[in-house]
Amino acid sequence: MKKLKLYNSLSNALEDFIPIDPQNVRMYSCGPTVYASPHIGNARPLVVFDILYRVLNCLYDNRVTYVRNITDVDDKINARAKSENISIGALTSAVTAEFHKNLKLLNVLPVSHEPRATDHIDEMLSLLEKLMANGFAYEAEGHVLFRVKKMPQYGMLSKRSVDDMIAGSRVEVAAYKEDPMDFVLWKPSEEGDPAWNSKYGLGRPGWHIECSAMSHKYLGEQFDIHTGGQDLMFPHHENELAQNFGAFGCIMANYWLHNGMLLVNNQKMSKSLGNIISMDDILKKYDGEVIRYVLLSSHYQKILNWTDQSVNQALQALDRLYGALNMANSANVTDVTNDVNAGRRSLFMTDSPVLDALCANLNTPLALKHLHDLADRIYKSSDATEIDQLNGLLRREAEILGLLQKNCRDWFQHNPAELNENELDENEINRLISLREKAKSEKNFQQADEIRAKLLDHNIKIEDTKDGTIWKLLRSK
Repeated sequence: MKKLKLYNSLSNALEDFIPIDPQNVRMYSCGPTVYASPHIGNARPLVVFDILYRVLNCLYDNRVTYVRNITDVDDKINARAKSENISIGALTSAVTAEFHKNLKLLNVLPVSHEPRATDHIDEMLSLLEKLMANGFAYEAEGHVLFRVKKMPQYGMLSKRSVDDMIAGSRVEVAAYKEDPMDFVLWKPSEEGDPAWNSKYGLGRPGWHIECSAMSHKYLGEQFDIHTGGQDLMFPHHENELAQNFGAFGCIMANYWLHNGMLLVNNQKMSKSLGNIISMDDILKKYDGEVIRYVLLSSHYQKILNWTDQSVNQALQALDRLYGALNMANSANVTDVTNDVNAGRRSLFMTDSPVLDALCANLNTPLALKHLHDLADRIYKSSDATEIDQLNGLLRREAEILGLLQKNCRDWFQHNPAELNENELDENEINRLISLREKAKSEKNFQQADEIRAKLLDHNIKIEDTKDGTIWKLLRSK
């Protein structure tokens, strides 16, 4: 079996991945807080750790349990619902639906379980009781808090001392806390906010207890991998780890993976700068595979700088790969449909450069290079049989990355941003192609050439193939 190496944030080292149970590899990712439309920064961990899920499925023959939660109770949700005078249920349902739509367009595979926080309040209260019984939690003025100083290992993930954390963070100062670093497990609900009955009064959970309770329910006291953005390492992941240790006396996950930040034109996304790019907006302009390619073009641990140039480069790169696929000669080389379960099939191969690259700590830039190396061989070959064999290999290798999932004709004829700006819509393009076909059949080659030239004036290139005439929308440079 190929060896998978992952950079473990817990040890700050590159390690061989050894699952607790090879028959059930278990993985947890922090999902969205559904208060606003997802942006491209939110999309990065979804795509990166979808790659990890695909690799694990390849190596362990689909024996992987992947859990990614939905946080649907949170201060930000309450604040937005009040400001827009809508119900919390209506807000969270709408944002969750948008999130799911984005996942499909990005070719992100469905997870094994997608628990919602509001469906797991009992599990949170049960975990809270264990922490109370073990002396890691205490009640104060309707709040239940985690007693940080009882855990000497606190800070083991973020590698910070408690004193440094107090000095460098905006810790809530409250008279009811035994220590400034103690964090909330349960708190009273304000009037109009979601609330649940408990022995501590009417209230709601703190953010950190939610993920601990949901991961425990679906993955157990200790599982293999926990993932998320670097911004979640402290305090969220640190506090999850502390809660699990306090309740069960073990480290909740053996491997912790964190993706780097995404910048827009070298700046952090913020409302004040007006540079937040929503997934909904960008997916109206570009195919989801373009976005996915950009997100995979840089190593997941590094900062990714999103620019118009990086999007255009991804578009050109995918055009080149689809162009190679379009050179297939045999009807036996079929297009892979956009099947969300495709990545669940066993793709373990003895000779797979893409899988080898991904086994080296998810080296997606190298994996993409291997796809282009295959495309080079296709473009250079004059042997029809070899081209068909390489086409099948390119499809198979790209599937591990969740790319090249479209029919070639659909790919070249689909570019929402540019086609919308074109004076010719799809119906008119097809009408002109039909007129050209008629002119050719009547041996009116001058008219056929004039139609070809007219289409080219509108950035529409036509090609006569064995399957008939197809058209491609030429990309803007």
